[in-house]
Amino acid sequence: MSSYHLGINLGHDRSVAIVSEGEIKVAIQQERLDRSKHSLGYLHQFIGDNSKIQLPWESINYCLNELNISLEELETITANMPGEDYSLDILKKSLPKAISTKLKTIPSHHLSHAYTAYWPSGFDKAIVLSIDASGSTKNNQTESYSIYTAEKNNIELLHSEKVDSHLAQLSTLGFLYEYISKKADFTTKLSNNLEVPEAGKLMGLASYGKTQEKWNAWFKNTKNSFKTEINAYDIFLEVEALIKQYDKGNGKAYLRDYIVDLAYKVQQELEKVMLHLIQTAVRKTGIKNVCIAGGVGLNSVANYKILKALCLDDIFIFPAAGDSGIAAGNALWAYQQFEKSPKRKKMTHAYLGRPYTSKEIESSIAKFNAKINFKKLSEKELIQKAAEKLSQGSIIARHEGGSEFGPRALGHRSIIVDPSLDRMKDILNARVKFRESFRPFAPVVPEDISDEIFELKTHSPFMLLVADIKKEYQKLLPAITHNDGTGRVQTVNKKDNPFFYNLSYELKKQRKGPAVLLNTSFNVAGQPIVETPLESIETFLSTDIDYLLIDNYWIEKTNVPVKKYQEHLSNLPNPITPNGLATSNENVNAFMHELDQALFYNKTENCRWNEKELKELSAFGARYKEKSSFTTNYPLGENFSSNFENKALLFLNPKGNSILKSLNNPLHSLSLNYVEAKLISYCYNAEQEELQNLRIDLQLSEKEFERKLQWANQQLLSFSINAKNGNNKIETKNKPSLKNSPLTLEPFQDNSFKLANELEEFYSLLKSNSYNEKEICSKLNINDLQSIEPTYMPYYSNLKLGENKLDQLISLFLVRGSISLNAATGLFGKELLQLLFDINVLYKRKNNVAAQIDIFCVDNHFIATDHRFLFLEEDKIDESPVMYIGSDSFGLVNTAPRNSSNNTLDLCTGSGIQSIIAAKYSKKVTAVDINPRAIRFARFNAQLNGVSNITVLKGDLYNCVENKKFDTILANPPFVPSPDESMKFRDGGVNGEAILRRIVNQAPKHLTNNGRLYIVTDLVDVNNYEHKLKSWWGDTCSNMAVLKTADRNDILFSVPHCHYPFNQTYNDYSNELIKWVNNFNNSNLNAVNFGYILIEKSKKPSYFLKTISNPSVPIYKQTKNFFTQTHLLLNNSPELMVSVNSQIRVRRESGFGTPNPKYMLFAEMNPFFTEYQISKEIYTALLNISSKNKSYQSIKHYPFVKDLIYKGILVLSYKNMSIETQNQIIQSKSDSSSIVEMETKTTPTCLTSYLKQ
Repeated sequence: MSSYHLGINLGHDRSVAIVSEGEIKVAIQQERLDRSKHSLGYLHQFIGDNSKIQLPWESINYCLNELNISLEELETITANMPGEDYSLDILKKSLPKAISTKLKTIPSHHLSHAYTAYWPSGFDKAIVLSIDASGSTKNNQTESYSIYTAEKNNIELLHSEKVDSHLAQLSTLGFLYEYISKKADFTTKLSNNLEVPEAGKLMGLASYGKTQEKWNAWFKNTKNSFKTEINAYDIFLEVEALIKQYDKGNGKAYLRDYIVDLAYKVQQELEKVMLHLIQTAVRKTGIKNVCIAGGVGLNSVANYKILKALCLDDIFIFPAAGDSGIAAGNALWAYQQFEKSPKRKKMTHAYLGRPYTSKEIESSIAKFNAKINFKKLSEKELIQKAAEKLSQGSIIARHEGGSEFGPRALGHRSIIVDPSLDRMKDILNARVKFRESFRPFAPVVPEDISDEIFELKTHSPFMLLVADIKKEYQKLLPAITHNDGTGRVQTVNKKDNPFFYNLSYELKKQRKGPAVLLNTSFNVAGQPIVETPLESIETFLSTDIDYLLIDNYWIEKTNVPVKKYQEHLSNLPNPITPNGLATSNENVNAFMHELDQALFYNKTENCRWNEKELKELSAFGARYKEKSSFTTNYPLGENFSSNFENKALLFLNPKGNSILKSLNNPLHSLSLNYVEAKLISYCYNAEQEELQNLRIDLQLSEKEFERKLQWANQQLLSFSINAKNGNNKIETKNKPSLKNSPLTLEPFQDNSFKLANELEEFYSLLKSNSYNEKEICSKLNINDLQSIEPTYMPYYSNLKLGENKLDQLISLFLVRGSISLNAATGLFGKELLQLLFDINVLYKRKNNVAAQIDIFCVDNHFIATDHRFLFLEEDKIDESPVMYIGSDSFGLVNTAPRNSSNNTLDLCTGSGIQSIIAAKYSKKVTAVDINPRAIRFARFNAQLNGVSNITVLKGDLYNCVENKKFDTILANPPFVPSPDESMKFRDGGVNGEAILRRIVNQAPKHLTNNGRLYIVTDLVDVNNYEHKLKSWWGDTCSNMAVLKTADRNDILFSVPHCHYPFNQTYNDYSNELIKWVNNFNNSNLNAVNFGYILIEKSKKPSYFLKTISNPSVPIYKQTKNFFTQTHLLLNNSPELMVSVNSQIRVRRESGFGTPNPKYMLFAEMNPFFTEYQISKEIYTALLNISSKNKSYQSIKHYPFVKDLIYKGILVLSYKNMSIETQNQIIQSKSDSSSIVEMETKTTPTCLTSYLKQ
């Protein structure tokens, strides 16, 4: 008694097959029955969830009924799906428990394909290649292709190539082919969120393209190896670069020239890999019979080239080579595994569906009596009449016996025409198929004459070889001859397909010429091939097919005359022929680099992709970054892998949220922004040098960075992953011995003195109690810490502030208050309190505790300085005080561009504030000051903030770094034009430029080739500054920007330096004022401004003077962009576009009776800008530019354009680059083409008079 083995495919194209006695008895694709293309089997609420796939019950019953058996009579039931295989669970949930012992699991998806390819091949031994988009996934590894050797009844694995499953979509040959198919818009849309690529169309398009030699190779084969390197990220970059370079969005995607060449490219690359794999296998085994299965096996062009190039003995490709064939593979595997003496039978046809009886056919015909006429003919009559009608140009549909298994119609569910008729392919398309006009139709030829017409030495019964058509037949068979002179051949014989075989010869007899038919599938676009007689009649009636033949029934339409061939021919539109790029074009490597930099380094200033495009590309392609040979950068570390010990996977998306997903717990995942994703990766396995570079890239202090790494370490531990970094613990060292000294912070005069570990507790106290500018300003009801007035201090400390810890800290370190010893002990704890006494941070004021220093919070760092106001008796010191954090220091922090720097020099460091901020973006910082007290404060502040990459040196400007060069030099020198030098930290000589001049003059020789100098200073006679600054700087080419605020005359400048808050008589004030005013005038000063000098070495020189408001918020990104805009302006590229800065607003001002309004430009809450009065002409021009971005070349002749670019009102960018612009300039409720730049209303003044002791 025969035993039956049922196989089910639960992937796309669900199907069922039953094997008995070594052959497939019946097989059917579910789509043929449920009429749903590809029949994926998802429930509506679980689309995409493969664990919820439904069993194809219609197909199961179809097969069981055909063999007249039940489920219980089956020997085995085996199901499979690609990727993670949930088949067994689905079977257990869906089938009766009584048959659970019959349920089997095949080891791999590719093995199932291998059984379909070899078992029915008829070969005694063979090489088997399983190759598709996705095989089985286990342990996060997905089969890409597998090579087997087969002999007799055994199949042995030779090599299985696997890829990381989360990267498979661009890392397997099948998926890559589908990727390009999607770019050509060859897809079938099954729902709003689901589409299936139609790769076969791309194969037909490929022959219209040509080699682009300057494009990059995608696949790299290894000699004598089955390994193939696929750099998925590089492919993604190149495809997107080609789209950006060539895609204008016009017409059908597949007709765009670069898409045509892409189709050619991926086809050629695929062929090379398949050829290499099989050639290597032939060399290793000596076997010259080859079997191919898997979706890529349907690439009949590649199949023929392998057969021909390797001179194989023979080749066999299963007709359902794609995943529908998995049902048969499962059943064949189970048959071989569980039968004692398995047999093999050669497969000669693919007609595995059930035949329909005459009764069923006539019943279907009867339902359409009013619409059709029919007649039952003999076989001979049927063939003669069919040949006659074909030769006249008619279209005939053929339904016969059981349907074909697989995607090809092979004569039992076919549409046929005469291929010798001119433009018959176009007629068929226009009347019935409505396919893309370039796609070829298949020829049918009797196998006994196939080698006369085709270059074919084997049989091709399943239409899976595209062979060359001999030249003498190409013009005779125009409808099946592709543009490259090939045809996808189906050979037929008298035994397996007598109708096609005899019809071919009868057609030749009636119209002469070759015995060849044109065969295509019996369906309409978007529908599965017909299955039942009823469906065949319905499709016949709904299309322009002339005749339908169901078995021996000849069917015609009632009252529908059949038009003659010439009538159809005269109405045809001209065919559309795809073409590749006109010439051999340049590569797009520059575009690829640009896209990579935009995705991973946020370099979007000159980017051709807009932000929306970048986000979409990041979400799809960024995850493949680790698979690249084109890019040599490692934004996530040189050792980056998205697979963390097979415990978690990182799905990278730098422009959105990356996901760290557990492989052990499906409910555990972590959403990460790009910085967090970097931290996770670097924490896991980066080297110290890489950690340093990341810290600089993120612009974090060492303490901040270490805390970030500790956070990352904790996240990884939640996935049971042990990281290399982020688990550093503070080493416990013996507390250094401290000697009593009257000097504040005296131990820090020794460069080797370390107190960082002990100061961590002080830092944490400040941090945990929210000692930051926002909270302090809220407590004191002020705008910023520079607004604290000495006359308010008693009010703050005695009345405004309470007894909580933050209030106590503010009282001690900002408003000169004191707290009781008990309160201090409760605040600091005994050990920390004693430590702060020992280093003279705290002292006893009568019975209370007071502070010797102020502490400011700047950019999340705590900076100790001398008191801003030294007016108490105990404030007297014998050293020059260390300047508080005033508007100058704070302004430079906010203004200086933060470019990554290997070595930074901070001159006149004072408290070290600039160094500590610079340490965020510098590998090493050298801080220099001439004041010994400043040295101690700077070292203390570095250790307090956990910053160890700062070296603090005592010296006079450059004298202690004579032979060193720096990428960045920062300076906050003594810059006040003073009548004396009583305050070294303030006084810059009688004109304020004595030290400033030295800094600028010596800077070029201490700067690297692209070095930068940033200074905060008073600006004497700023409107004539260019000549003076250039004379100091010398001949070194540079871009210079001077940012100014407002001019002060002699009295406005002098008063703040002369007026003390307390203990000053009128005569003292009067004498001081006269001295300062006289110095101002005797030094020939016209006005003293305040601002910043920013100089960057460059290849082309420039100078610009710009008014700003002194920044209390960061503008360093804008000043950095200022230099970027300058470079663009100087380069003067024809690609440059101009737009209006999105932050700019316009206000129109007019008074009663005022005929000419004023137009004012401004930017709200942005100190980089002031207000600008413009003419109506400029206003009109800006409106024009804002409505549509203009080419810079087209408007650069306007005298105001360059000025507006330097001011930041207009923005330069390259074509298509991602920029923020506004569609229309925004107007709020005032003629020449001039721009009047308004001075800011106030200029910060150095309140150094308050430090008078």
